Amino acid sequence: MTLPPTANSIQTRRPMISEEEIEELAARYGQPMRRGHLLQADEYIRRYRWRTDSDRRAEVVFVIQDPANRILLHAKAHYPAHIYRILSGGVGWEEAIEAAMMREVAEETNLPVMIERFLGVIVYEFRYRDETAHFASYIFHLRTDFSEPVCVRDNEISAFHTVLPSQLLDVSNELRNLIGDRRGWGQWRALAVDLVYEQLMRTM
Repeated sequence: MTLPPTANSIQTRRPMISEEEIEELAARYGQPMRRGHLLQADEYIRRYRWRTDSDRRAEVVFVIQDPANRILLHAKAHYPAHIYRILSGGVGWEEAIEAAMMREVAEETNLPVMIERFLGVIVYEFRYRDETAHFASYIFHLRTDFSEPVCVRDNEISAFHTVLPSQLLDVSNELRNLIGDRRGWGQWRALAVDLVYEQLMRTM
């Protein structure tokens, strides 16, 4: 006979933004910059941000800096040619932000990392005609003592690349100036890079 789930066995579905969670992270890793952006969604973004079966409440954007102070970027096979961006990964509905980030770092780079700073939180409001969808990015600065990342997910990342913090504005501009069906995606992805650039350049 199958017994009904107990209260302890039912995982809690966390909100996209939890102020309590942000406060706890800020107490350990610094106060994040907070931003909100209203974006007009195109068909490409709508296919992802309006999914009713989404397995994530938000994403983590992790800025990994190697011993030479370079920032790790990545590309995927379906990205436009020469386009790289900062690493990111999904946060499951039951996952804590920090736990999700460490899981994603391990899966996408296999690098040991230390959390340097909680850089920012961006909340996006996507609008498509008369429809609205929301999403959020939690952004962290990490450091590693190694410089050879290895993605352990099959076919997840096609290439890695590094840039200096001062070159992140070029990365942002490359994303923002994309054309074709990735134009809206590039403008969205550039926003996190902008925040990272501003935050890192303040400390240089």
